[in-house]
Amino acid sequence: MTRLPLILVRRFVGGVLTVVGVTTLAFGLFWATHTEPAQFVYPNAFVLTPYQVAHGNHVLGTDRSKVTQWLDYESHLLRFDLGSQWGGLQLVNNQRATGRAAIAPQLYPSLRVTLSLLLGGAAVVLLLALPLGTFAGSRIGSFGDRTLSIVALLAICTHPMVIGLLVRLLFADRLSWAPPGGYCTFIKHGSQCGGPVAWASHLALPWLTFALLFLALYLRMVRASVAETLHEDYVQTARAKGASEVRVLARHVLPNASLRILTMIGMEIGTAIGVCIYIESSFGLPGLASDAVFYMGGSSGLDLPMILAIVFLLSVIVVVGNTIVDMLYAVIDPRPRLRRDRAPARAGAGGVI
Repeated sequence: MTRLPLILVRRFVGGVLTVVGVTTLAFGLFWATHTEPAQFVYPNAFVLTPYQVAHGNHVLGTDRSKVTQWLDYESHLLRFDLGSQWGGLQLVNNQRATGRAAIAPQLYPSLRVTLSLLLGGAAVVLLLALPLGTFAGSRIGSFGDRTLSIVALLAICTHPMVIGLLVRLLFADRLSWAPPGGYCTFIKHGSQCGGPVAWASHLALPWLTFALLFLALYLRMVRASVAETLHEDYVQTARAKGASEVRVLARHVLPNASLRILTMIGMEIGTAIGVCIYIESSFGLPGLASDAVFYMGGSSGLDLPMILAIVFLLSVIVVVGNTIVDMLYAVIDPRPRLRRDRAPARAGAGGVI
């Protein structure tokens, strides 16, 4: 088996175990907190009677053992069946519940919004960090290098909500270069706001805010890698052969820096999701991070199916993101594969000699 399929198999198994572990932890923390699921069955009751508590738990199925509930819900999650939320149900003849809304139709549109923010913001970060970091790394100590470092540090030291509000005030309210908030789908449906142009224009400022928050980290990473690689022997050899400075940086220096950037991307996926909470709040984006905050503070209490579904989707984003990073790392850096392929040849030669 080649290296890339082996990585996929290992990451898939590890990813499934990670998602199960995270949702199990969330399940345990939910029941460790003071909560009363029967409140969703009797939302208008000021004080629940013992009968209402027992009946409400029976209607929701929370009177079963915790192990049974956990096994039932994990089996649904692994099929990407997110179930139905507790909120919004109604009792018919005071016995059975109706009106429980399915979770998937509510969260999958929010998932698309958060993924659009994450992927687009990451692309803007790379588009800014690679050329600016290369410029700073090739001119260590210059005025441009110091200016970029100061600006990047100021951005990373500012709260995400503040950056979002400042970007919105300047580019939307004052200059009117982009819409101040809201979201448009990538594909237009009827008379609703949509289409690639509207989608990108509404996400331009959130992407810029996302990029400013992470620019300092990636700029300094590229800067340090470029400054270190410029003194390597193969770079000096390329210069001695008459290669231009642009070719040296593009063909010999930046590929080495890309490995460190991939490592940082894998490490920062979870942090990026946390940042999305502030960005979505600043620009009114109906994303998954905003849903997490909303349902954690529900007026009727904590909605366990909804909370576990959000945790599940966020965990999948982190696991899939890290798997893609590992795949790209295996493609860009062939040295581990080459060392493994050459090992039998060296062993055979040693045995003959």
